[in-house]
Amino acid sequence: MKQLIPFGWSFFFLLLSIPSYGAERDSILVGCPLPLDASYGQNGLRGATLAVEQINAAGGVVLNGLHLPIKLEVLDTGDLDPNVSESEAMAGIERLITEKKVDVLVGGPARSEYGVAAMDVIARHDVVHLAAVGCYTPTWDMKKFASDPKKYRRSFRMSGSIAWYIDETKGLLVHLKKEYGYKKMFILTQDVLMCRDAAELVKKAAVENGWEIVGQESNPTETTDFSASLTKCKRSGAQVLFLWSYSPNTAFLFEQWRTMEIPALPLGFVEAAEDPDFWNTTNGKCAYSVITLSEAGTSPSDVTPLSRKFYQAYEKRWKTPPRSTGSAAAYEAVFAIKDAVERAGTLETDSLIEALEQTDLQVVRGRLRFDQNHQSVFGYDPNTAVLGNWAQWQDGQRVTVWPLAARTGKLKMPPWLQWWWLKTR
Repeated sequence: MKQLIPFGWSFFFLLLSIPSYGAERDSILVGCPLPLDASYGQNGLRGATLAVEQINAAGGVVLNGLHLPIKLEVLDTGDLDPNVSESEAMAGIERLITEKKVDVLVGGPARSEYGVAAMDVIARHDVVHLAAVGCYTPTWDMKKFASDPKKYRRSFRMSGSIAWYIDETKGLLVHLKKEYGYKKMFILTQDVLMCRDAAELVKKAAVENGWEIVGQESNPTETTDFSASLTKCKRSGAQVLFLWSYSPNTAFLFEQWRTMEIPALPLGFVEAAEDPDFWNTTNGKCAYSVITLSEAGTSPSDVTPLSRKFYQAYEKRWKTPPRSTGSAAAYEAVFAIKDAVERAGTLETDSLIEALEQTDLQVVRGRLRFDQNHQSVFGYDPNTAVLGNWAQWQDGQRVTVWPLAARTGKLKMPPWLQWWWLKTR
C-alpha cells in the first residue's frame, strides 16, 4: 500500500522542483572569443572588461530580485593570425559553450570569414552571441542571416558593416566637394583583396557623386618606400589621397607624404593611424590625415551624454585612449546584455532573443536598436542610430570631424595644399 505524502510536504517538494536562477547561480558568465594578439581583440577585451567592472560596481545584473555580478571567460581565437585555421577558431568557440558553459557570448571572431562561420556554431547551441569586434562583411546580415532568420536568430551584430562605412565615406566625400570644391581623387591601397575590393566600392560611390578618379595604385604589404606612388599622386592633380591599408608600414607613407608636401589630403581606412600613439610614431607627420575610427566615442565627442564619460573612463582604466574598432561596441554589448536580461527576467535563450530584438538603449555611439537582420542600426542621427567616426590628426590629437553630429572640430588643410592650389589655378 502506497503511503501518501501530506499536502504540506508535497507543496514544499514542489517548490524545490521549480527552477530558480538565484538558487542555481551566483553570477552571469559572458564568453569573450577574441583575437588577443591583434589590436582589435585587445580593444574589445578592454571595452568589455570596463563595462563589466562598471556594472558590477553598481550592483551587477538584477535577476529574480538578486544582484548578480558578471564574469568574463576569455578565449583567444587567434582568428586574425593567418596560421590559425577556421576550424581551430570554431573549436574554441565550441569549448566556451560546451565546456565553460557560458550564458552568452560577446566579441569576435573579428575576421569576416570566421565571423560568418561562427553563426553556424551558434545555431547549433542554446546561446546568444553579440558580435562586437570586426566582422564587417555585408554577407553577415544581408546574405547569411537573411537566408534563414529562424536558424540564425541567436546571432546579433553590434559592430558595423562595410556597406554602411562605404555610405558614410560617400557622405564625407559629398561634404568635401560641397565645402571645399574638391572633386579629384587618387586611390592608394595595400595590395590585398580586401583593400582593393573596398577601394572599388569607394571609387564607385565617388564617381556617382561627381568625383574624378585621377589615379589608382596598390603597393605590396611590405612596402616602405611610397615615393613613386606619391609622385604620381602629385602629378595627377588629386585633391584627396584616398587610402585603404592594414599594413603597419603606413607610418613611412605619412612621413614621405609630409616630406614631399604632396598637395592632396590623406583620407581613408589606415589601421596603424588609428593608434593614439601614431602622432609620436610618425613624429607628427601624420598631421592633417583623416582616418576612420569606426565607432563614435573612440575619440572625444558628445554624441550622447555617455560618449565622453566612456572615453575618459577608458583612458583612466587602461592608461591610453580608446583605439578604434571594438572599444565602444564591446563595451556597449555588455550593457545590452544587462538590459535584455533585466527586461526578460531570465537568461532563457528565446526570451533573451526577444528582449534583444526590442532593444532601444542610449549608448556611447548613439541609440542602439537592431534591424530585422539583427544588425545594429547605423546612421547620422544619434537619436535614431549608432554613429561611426572620422577623425583628423591635429596637434597630436584625433579630432572628430565626421559625421557632423559627432564633430568636435573642423577639418584643417595642410598649408602647402592651399599654396599649391593657389599657384596652379
